[in-house]
Amino acid sequence: MALVSLVQILALSLAPPASTTRKFDRRALLFSPVAIATAAALQPRPAAAASALPTSYKDERYGVSFLLPEGYVMKPQELADGRRLVTATDPNDDTTNVFIAFTPIRPDYTSLGSFGTIDFIGSTLLPQCGSNGACAFASGDDIEGVMLEQASVKGSFVYDYTIQQQGGPMRHLRSLLAIKADGAASVLITLTAQCLEPKHAAVAATFKAIIESYAS
Repeated sequence: MALVSLVQILALSLAPPASTTRKFDRRALLFSPVAIATAAALQPRPAAAASALPTSYKDERYGVSFLLPEGYVMKPQELADGRRLVTATDPNDDTTNVFIAFTPIRPDYTSLGSFGTIDFIGSTLLPQCGSNGACAFASGDDIEGVMLEQASVKGSFVYDYTIQQQGGPMRHLRSLLAIKADGAASVLITLTAQCLEPKHAAVAATFKAIIESYAS
């Protein structure tokens, strides 16, 4: 199945830390920004004002671009199997960051519909706990995710959601998912901006502007 093969692809590079994987269904790793969300759970610093987005980042390898706040510097990482991950952190708050992941997939996967509906793909962004479906504190799980908003925009899917580990800070994420042709193959693109929940009100407009500025 296409879904299983993609789960296996992303599980290798974006799997959550071992302490969070005990109850996870493999489906939860499909487009998993949980990995970076949990890895970046550090103590917050004073928030800088979020306003204009003066910096434009363009990925020369895949030809996509988006805007960033001043001071954000994208740092690429080429993984051994051909995947590419580029991250940037708020210079004033290292719990706030933006990352874009590029995952080569089969050329016949030409749209996100190849993997399912917007609702189904959205569910894979949230931690899944086996046959119980989405993890929830009320079910005794040690991690919980909540989908707040989702939309289909020009062939891309955009999601706004929160993820929290038991006893840890809640993280607020906004992600765009897209598929782009790449020669004889296709590439799955995941662009995510995230922060700790107490800061979200101050950066929500900035996160929205980052995602809306995506172009390919």
